[in-house]
Amino acid sequence: MERLVSSLRVRLISVVLVILAALVPPLYLGISAIVREGYAERFVNSLRTYSRLVADELEALEGPDFERRAVALLDSAVLSGQVVFAEIRDQTHTLHSSIATSSLDAPPRDDLHFGDQGDQIYFITHTVNRGDHALLLRLGFDEVPTLERIADAERRVLIAMATFVTASIAVAVWLSAVIARPMVRLQEAAQRVASGDTHAQLHVGSSIREVQELNYHLEHMRRELVGTNERLSLEIREREVSEEKRLDLERRLLHRERIATIGTLAGGVAHEFNNIMTPVLLYSQLALEEVPPDSALAQDLARVIAAAHRARSLVTRILTFSREMDSQQAAVFPLRVPVEEALALLREIVPANIEISFDAPQEALPVLGDASLVHQVVINLCTNACEAMRSSGGRLTVMLEAVDNPAEPQVRPGRYHVLQVSDTGHGMDQAVLAHIFEPFFTTREVGEGTGLGLSVVHGIVSSMGGVITVRSTTGRGTSFRVYLPAATVQSQKRAGAASAQA
Repeated sequence: MERLVSSLRVRLISVVLVILAALVPPLYLGISAIVREGYAERFVNSLRTYSRLVADELEALEGPDFERRAVALLDSAVLSGQVVFAEIRDQTHTLHSSIATSSLDAPPRDDLHFGDQGDQIYFITHTVNRGDHALLLRLGFDEVPTLERIADAERRVLIAMATFVTASIAVAVWLSAVIARPMVRLQEAAQRVASGDTHAQLHVGSSIREVQELNYHLEHMRRELVGTNERLSLEIREREVSEEKRLDLERRLLHRERIATIGTLAGGVAHEFNNIMTPVLLYSQLALEEVPPDSALAQDLARVIAAAHRARSLVTRILTFSREMDSQQAAVFPLRVPVEEALALLREIVPANIEISFDAPQEALPVLGDASLVHQVVINLCTNACEAMRSSGGRLTVMLEAVDNPAEPQVRPGRYHVLQVSDTGHGMDQAVLAHIFEPFFTTREVGEGTGLGLSVVHGIVSSMGGVITVRSTTGRGTSFRVYLPAATVQSQKRAGAASAQA
């Protein structure tokens, strides 16, 4: 394989060198000839035009001092920088420029083309009519500047051709590497397959027939050997993913069913307990009115009435968890208002070692529901967060935001207004997180909590068509996110119609 690669590189570079050797010399000669002819033609055309102008001026000279003015005209032609020889000749005498080289040996005939006669001077003669006789105006123009321009242009052409040859050789070397690379890759892939990496595909692009046939047979053999294994591995992975999804759905369904069952049971117990507490509270109030206000019996009855009110408050919380929100109480309200009211209350009772921060956008974030229930949600979540940071202190962060199509599996696509409550407390492990929304579940000491706070929050959020999620890390804190559907124009109209009927 290495010998094949080296042979291809040598052959390609050799072909490029042969082509350059055959094409570059005639190309250089042709370009040089074009350059020389172009400069020569431009030189000849310009001097013919100039000499014709001098002849016309000479023909226009009149007066007795013709010879002086003619010599001055020749001098001005020489001073122009192009003319090195200038003379006027008739049958009797000759006039030369006073500043040109008069001893210049001018050839007997004019130059027919640029560089003729090898004297580096281009001679041209014009006939000037002067009344009854004619004069000959002969001018010699210096060819050296034009020859220098031609030489400089030929040097630039030579440099360009040398650059072209160098670039061509470099491209040939690069192209040889590009052509040889597929075979190198085929060799490396074959070595990986031979060493046990059955997923290394033997697929290379090449115009060489032998390489194509070798690639085809090797790839066909690899597919025959490992195709069945890949299909089996894919089926196993798909079954594992499906099983994980099924187990996750079962866990969610069981959790929701357990909460619904406990909620139904709690609602029934609450109703019966409320029926029992009603006569207790009624008869206790009647008895309190019949006894002296300062008696010990009055104090005992007052304690009974206070306990009854606490029991009825507990019943109210249980019913809030177990039943749907009354549709007559639903209204569209800005989410920020009850949140700010709840935080204003919490700032008065939160310990000094807990810092509260609130972040919300300027928009109203309207939702459909009962603002007082949202107030209760914020109070419960923030109270639990403060309880988690009571001993060590920390930071309580409350944030509002609008989210489109949240990346949460239990949240349906759509626009939601999100309430997030985060703390830096002790956090919770997975065993606790599995039960936090169940009624009467609590991690506090006996007498410090009823276990209804998060279950009430869950019931309120569910009744508003929302979803609550939680993420917690032991030792780092907990974050609750409440997704409430954003109020649309249709929901606002329905809420207005319900309020009008009420």
